[in-house]
Amino acid sequence: DLGTFIAYPDIPQLEEAGVAIYWSFSGYNEGFYFNLDPELGHPALQELNVRKAIAYALDRFSLTEDLLLGKTQPPATYWDNTPFVDPALEPYPYDPAEANRLLDEAGWIDTNADGTRDKDGVELVLRYGTTEREIRQDTQAIAQQQLAEVGIGVELLTYSSDLYFSGYAEGGPCATGDLDIFQYSTVVSFPDPDTSEWYCAEIPTDDYPAGINWQRVCDPVLEALFEQEITQVDFDERQQTFYEISRYIYDNVYWLGLWWDPDSFAVSSRLVNVKISGVTPFFNIAEWDIAP
Repeated sequence: DLGTFIAYPDIPQLEEAGVAIYWSFSGYNEGFYFNLDPELGHPALQELNVRKAIAYALDRFSLTEDLLLGKTQPPATYWDNTPFVDPALEPYPYDPAEANRLLDEAGWIDTNADGTRDKDGVELVLRYGTTEREIRQDTQAIAQQQLAEVGIGVELLTYSSDLYFSGYAEGGPCATGDLDIFQYSTVVSFPDPDTSEWYCAEIPTDDYPAGINWQRVCDPVLEALFEQEITQVDFDERQQTFYEISRYIYDNVYWLGLWWDPDSFAVSSRLVNVKISGVTPFFNIAEWDIAP
């Protein structure tokens, strides 16, 4: 009578059989994190033009339409589907010509005619990892093809979830900086928008292996905005600060949204009075009943 985390390819058949699909937005947005450590990450990703080129080179709109059946869409910001998302921001459009222009401007050019751009003797080949979840592996294949069309090579790496999300001390590939791009969805304090994963002090090290800033962003401007929002108790003021935060992350492409990642629940026709909440999914379960 009740199923959770339904695979997108199964949804049409379930709906045809009379099963209702409920969507619950709980703050999760699937996206790319970029390794911005100048020593561990690829040098190209330290350049804003390259990160912007990746945003323009990916047709995330077709991806959500084809792989996610049009049930969701690309997020513009880390805080989409919350009251703290700046409504003026829209996802970067699919524009491979602009991606090529930005890469040329950044000096990443295919000097040896092997199909992959290079600069100062370094090939633009990125290590891109995610979990074994089918939709993520399908996304990897599409991203590899579309990035190759603008001269960006991608090495695809796939991990079991327990290894992928392991911390620094356990050798997790995201936490240790082994990947240039890593993909997943996360939320820290939903429905509150605060998160510490953008703080410099949260970059994991041997002395602090518990750090959660796996993308290794250390930006004083961004950190000052987070320090400001955490002191604000007036909703409108704090909302405006998060507009600034989301705009800053968006403009610098510190995070690139792929799709809204709602929880999905399949409910049979026997179950009645069902409501689903993103904060506490089964908040009214005492009112559920089995139809006679």
